[in-house]
Amino acid sequence: MSDFYKKINIVAALLLLLWSGQMVGQDGANPFELQHRADRRAQSSLDLEVSDSSEVVGEEMRVQNPFDIIRVAPKNEALKSAISPKEKKPSEKVTKVVEDKNFRFWLTLCMLVFIALASSVYRSQLTKAYRAFANENVMRMLHREKGTVAYFPYYVLYALFIFNAGIYIYLLLRHYNQVAYIENLPLLGYLLGGITVLLLSKHMVVSFLGMVFPIQKETSLYNMTITIFGVVLSLVLFVFNILIAYAPTALTSIFIYFSFFILGSIYLFCSIRGLSIGSRFLNRNKFHFFIYLCSLEIAPVLILWKIISQGAGIQ
Repeated sequence: MSDFYKKINIVAALLLLLWSGQMVGQDGANPFELQHRADRRAQSSLDLEVSDSSEVVGEEMRVQNPFDIIRVAPKNEALKSAISPKEKKPSEKVTKVVEDKNFRFWLTLCMLVFIALASSVYRSQLTKAYRAFANENVMRMLHREKGTVAYFPYYVLYALFIFNAGIYIYLLLRHYNQVAYIENLPLLGYLLGGITVLLLSKHMVVSFLGMVFPIQKETSLYNMTITIFGVVLSLVLFVFNILIAYAPTALTSIFIYFSFFILGSIYLFCSIRGLSIGSRFLNRNKFHFFIYLCSLEIAPVLILWKIISQGAGIQ
């Protein structure tokens, strides 16, 4: 019996020794394991642990760092453009084009009413003005009425010339699409005011020259010549205004250039008449006559031609 227990103790001791050997073998390196695969697995596990720890630390720093700068989008557009400049396309200016069809109709109606009243009330004065326009002797005979009540109708007809001249320039500006941003009625008012100031200045300068120099009779006759030619031009401008306002687009330019020719011819005829009035002073006062000719005769025509040529594209 004692032998049996001894055998059992020996077997148990052997089993304990065998089990402890297996434990030590599992803790050691596996002889069948490849070395580079083991190193790669160890490195990947290490990197994963480091990245996880850095993310956690970064999150904590963003939450807990009191010196962290919080960027806010600028409210001011100027500051925003200064911080992040962007190329901006230049904005195209839209020019407002004023419609003037109805305005032209009312202008035409006013011209017809004024011409009808003038031709019915001042028929005899219109006839005399045309005869004085064609004949210098009739002009001198008509000059005797100047300063009397009989001469007042010519001032009324001269105002009609200013009105028709303003409409004529207005139609030219609208045809060539100049100052299209100005409304119709203010533009016509500016033109009428400018023409009135220009003509009054011319008459005042001529009268002043007559008072300064001993040529008052001649300057008075020249002022009357300007008035009579203006009366005749009012009728001519009325016809051209109707043609330019309502002619087909293809014919409008033809009528405009034809009006330039007719008005230029009348202006040249008026200048020749003025030269004949002051011919006896021309030899003695050439310099003064040249100054007057450049300032009051040539300069207004050149200014008007410059405005029209810019619109028409004439070089």
